[in-house]
Amino acid sequence: MTSVPGEVAIVTGAASGIGRAAALRLARAGWAVAAVDVDAAGLDALVERAPGVRPYVCDVTDYAAVTAVVRDVGRELGPPRRLVHCAGIGVMGRLLDQDPADTLRLMTIVYGGTLHLVRAVVPAMAARGGGQVVLFGSIGGWVPVPLGGGYGAAKAAVHFLGEIVAAEHRGDGIRVLCVCPPAVETPMLSRIRVESPELLGPRRGLSPEKVLDSMDRALARGRMWAFPGRGTHAMWTARRLAPRALSGILGRVLVGK
Repeated sequence: MTSVPGEVAIVTGAASGIGRAAALRLARAGWAVAAVDVDAAGLDALVERAPGVRPYVCDVTDYAAVTAVVRDVGRELGPPRRLVHCAGIGVMGRLLDQDPADTLRLMTIVYGGTLHLVRAVVPAMAARGGGQVVLFGSIGGWVPVPLGGGYGAAKAAVHFLGEIVAAEHRGDGIRVLCVCPPAVETPMLSRIRVESPELLGPRRGLSPEKVLDSMDRALARGRMWAFPGRGTHAMWTARRLAPRALSGILGRVLVGK
């Protein structure tokens, strides 16, 4: 499905990071962009850069709030043709050292928020003849990364949700793309560097623009998956073909085990 200027896109997590970059890119391409985030100040800063973007403050874990925002977007901008769901958080650390409540909260935000947006958008989108659903997973949801257990489990759930929605709505014109980047240079990554310095060290992450370039290429080619960054697809392949070897390498490289 080609991008049509003037059509409506909903972008979540739009106040910072990949979501902000996606909202700006779509607005420059002529899309009417509904920017969704819990961070009102961040949305205000985004609108200063792109006055055509419409801000919507919303907590994606609140399903009633999500459905209300989607309804408002339809009334004020028009029915969305594309959902770009970037909202999420990252909490790293040894899985069994973390409070289970914190790990479950991570699942609620990352997976639950994705489920809420997809449920609020896709049925009406399908009834109108189709649309594009872009979900942001992670290579960490495919490859078990030490210190990333909770985050990886939540992203793996997002991957599974994307596959199911694609299969169940293939006949409705719904195109699902799941983007699975490695570490990306965002405010979230900066915080992780401080909280878990042993996880990444001095290595820089991928730029949001390179992630979005990969997203655009995958959309143009009708693909279900995008693996931005050098070596990301190879890591996914190695996980499928030699999981024990890859896990051992990651353990030694990342946490010295």
